[in-house]
Amino acid sequence: MIRFYYHPTPNPAKVALFLEDAGLPYEVLPVDTSKGEQHLPAFRKINPNGKVPAIVDTEGPGGKEARVFDSSAILLYLADKTGKFLGSPEDRPELLSRLFFIASGLGPFSGQAVHFQLVLSPLAPLTLVAARDRLS
Repeated sequence: MIRFYYHPTPNPAKVALFLEDAGLPYEVLPVDTSKGEQHLPAFRKINPNGKVPAIVDTEGPGGKEARVFDSSAILLYLADKTGKFLGSPEDRPELLSRLFFIASGLGPFSGQAVHFQLVLSPLAPLTLVAARDRLS
């Protein structure tokens, strides 16, 4: 069984789609990031970074419980575990390139843009202009 620590944001959605499409049994454990629940000690034991998503696989390698955090790490872990969505050996370089482009490029910049628009823009309009100029 996979315990899936979730909040309705883009990175956990990637993992939710994988779990559903792979047909894996899982339990959703909501983490309300708007209330700061990701910073509670119990969750920090699962993900020291204090971010969702995270999973705990009660049937991990060697039959031992395994924790995995970060959406890309989770996707790779689950693909290896199930043998699904890995692509052929010929496709794997492209698959990994695109996965990590989303993880380290597009994803973080999109998150920063949302942060600037929704959180910082009322406080510092010039910050929003600088961010837009940097991202465009």
